[in-house]
Amino acid sequence: MKFYMKILLIPIILLFAGCERLPSKIKFFENYDLSTGEYKLLVFGTEGEWIDDYRDFYIDDIETLKEMQKQWIFKYKSEVMACGYGYIVMLVDSNKVLKKTAVNIDCEYMEGWIRFPKSYLSNYKAHFKRMTEIEKKEFEEKYTKKMKAKTLCTSGGQLG
Repeated sequence: MKFYMKILLIPIILLFAGCERLPSKIKFFENYDLSTGEYKLLVFGTEGEWIDDYRDFYIDDIETLKEMQKQWIFKYKSEVMACGYGYIVMLVDSNKVLKKTAVNIDCEYMEGWIRFPKSYLSNYKAHFKRMTEIEKKEFEEKYTKKMKAKTLCTSGGQLG
């Protein structure tokens, strides 16, 4: 009987071995009041796996963002894997980048080895809006250049 119990316990242990809890929960959307302001979730494809053929897209539907805000509370670490990142995800308001992270959809993790289930993005596919080349350029100019400047200023670099 002991032998069979050990055999049954092995898969259960392996199942929960990759579910190590984070020291504290991480809220990607924090406590932003999404009903005020102009918020968007910008998603830029880099390399690797994407959701279907969605490379660069955004979500600007406030009700969808509110649903995501409730869901995107991270509690678990992911395994350390060499999968790279397929997306850069940015929460922005009308003026600045509020949050930014890199995500791998296929291996289901984000920066910091945090478990990021694919469904956290793929379930909202009906609300994806493909970026036109003009929108992509505008978003990059408005937000990514500000992020680079902010990084230079906070890291002691100088702006030219």
